[in-house]
Amino acid sequence: MAGFILFTIVIHVRLGIDSTGLQPTHASAHYAKVLKKDNKMRRKVKNHIKLSTLVELGKQLIISQKIRRGPANDNKDFSPVVEKGKQVLDQAGKDAKSFDADKGYDSEENHRTAVEDLNAEDRIKIKNKEVPIHRTRGTYRKKAKRRINRLRANYRSKNETAFSTLKRVNGSMIRSLKVSMQNKEVLFKEIAYNATRLIKPSLEILRDFYRAQKIGFV
Repeated sequence: MAGFILFTIVIHVRLGIDSTGLQPTHASAHYAKVLKKDNKMRRKVKNHIKLSTLVELGKQLIISQKIRRGPANDNKDFSPVVEKGKQVLDQAGKDAKSFDADKGYDSEENHRTAVEDLNAEDRIKIKNKEVPIHRTRGTYRKKAKRRINRLRANYRSKNETAFSTLKRVNGSMIRSLKVSMQNKEVLFKEIAYNATRLIKPSLEILRDFYRAQKIGFV
C-alpha cells in the first residue's frame, strides 16, 4: 500500500475512514433473498464480510484495512485501521492534512487520535448536533463541533465512491470458502482497485491518442 501512495504527488494527503459489506457466497443477492422468504427452502445465511478502510481521498487509494465477519460496530476497527495507515504514510513520507469520518466513529479518543497522532484537521462528524457546544462532552469533541460548523467541502463522500468503484470493477462477492482465503481475496481486490485507480489516467491518454491517430489515418 505504501508503494501506491508514493505515486501521489502531494505530500499532505486527506484521509477518510469508512466501512462496507462484501457477500461471502456464490449465490446471487436475489437468490439469497428468495431463500430467506421461502420457509421451506430457508437456510442459515452466513454473516457478511465487513471491510473497514482508510482511504487517501485525493486519488481515492486504499491505504489500510481491517477485515472481519460482520455485523460489528464501526468504532471497533478505528484504532487498528488508523495505526496501520499511519505506518504506511510514514513509509511513503506523507503527512495527513485532514481526517474525515461519519458519526459512527464519533468518540473523544478518535478525535484525539486525528488531532494528536495524525496531526490532521479533525473532520469526524459529531452525534447530536443540536446539543450546544458547552454541553458537549469531551475537549476534542467540542473543538470538532466548532470546526465542523464552519466546514463547506464534504470529502467523506469520496469514501463511498471508492467502495462503489471497488464493487463495480472487482465485484462484491467473495468466492473463497475458508476465512484465510477470503481475507486474501479481499486484499487482492484492494490491490487491483488501487492499480486501476493509478493507471486509469494513463489508459485514457493512450485511448485518446490512438483514437486521434485512427481518425487522422482515415
